Amino acid sequence: METPLDFRFELPWPPGGPLVEVSSLEIERFLLGRLEDPANDPTLALWQLARFYKQTRQPEKALVRLRQLLDWLPTAEDLAKCYLCMGQTMEMARDFPAAAGYYKEALALEPMHTATWYFVNNNLAFCLNSLDRFAEAENYSRKAIQTDPNRCNAYKNLGAALAGQGQFSDAAQCLIAATQVNAADDRAFFMLRDLLRDHPELQFEFNNAALCCQRAVEAAARKLQELKPVVHRGWRKHLILLRAKVRALLRRLWTGFL
Repeated sequence: METPLDFRFELPWPPGGPLVEVSSLEIERFLLGRLEDPANDPTLALWQLARFYKQTRQPEKALVRLRQLLDWLPTAEDLAKCYLCMGQTMEMARDFPAAAGYYKEALALEPMHTATWYFVNNNLAFCLNSLDRFAEAENYSRKAIQTDPNRCNAYKNLGAALAGQGQFSDAAQCLIAATQVNAADDRAFFMLRDLLRDHPELQFEFNNAALCCQRAVEAAARKLQELKPVVHRGWRKHLILLRAKVRALLRRLWTGFL
């Protein structure tokens, strides 16, 4: 009798207050205002702008702000995080050679923060897989797993690197491990499903595990749907924003009174 597989779900924290729909233009104006306000920390404002442009898929604007940040960051650790963000920006633009170059810049700074080291190695592996440089990608994936075995992405990238080298059974095991670490991320499961479809000789060995992965992914998807927050629009949005402005004004008045 096979030992049942254990699965974990990495679910998002629910928001601390009501959510309102805000346009990209409104957010950009707000963040630019924060950058222009001399009372604000320019480093934080630049980070916020760069992340906004990255998330809204405006890589050119994101890179402008990140390059500005390089002049403000005081430590090698902070610089490594900035190069990591630059690599992620180019990765989203599907410029994998440029992204890999930025990740290698970050690696050269030898960041000590676990998350930074993990994502630099992991994301570099993804880029190298995308460039069909599978042996190199395997090396960086394994480094990421050694850094933090409780994240799923590096197992997925290792699975892709091994499959690219024809090591299909080992690849399937990595994709199962990725789903076990976080069944809320279904990408590794779909890669496993495609791998078993393309290589039916693996189905006898891995079909039961694939079914377990499928059930876990479906359970995680149901849970995520239950946690999906309500986003307020229209007049409800304006009412919530007005309340927030009034509370902020009262706090400033109270602080000034004290």
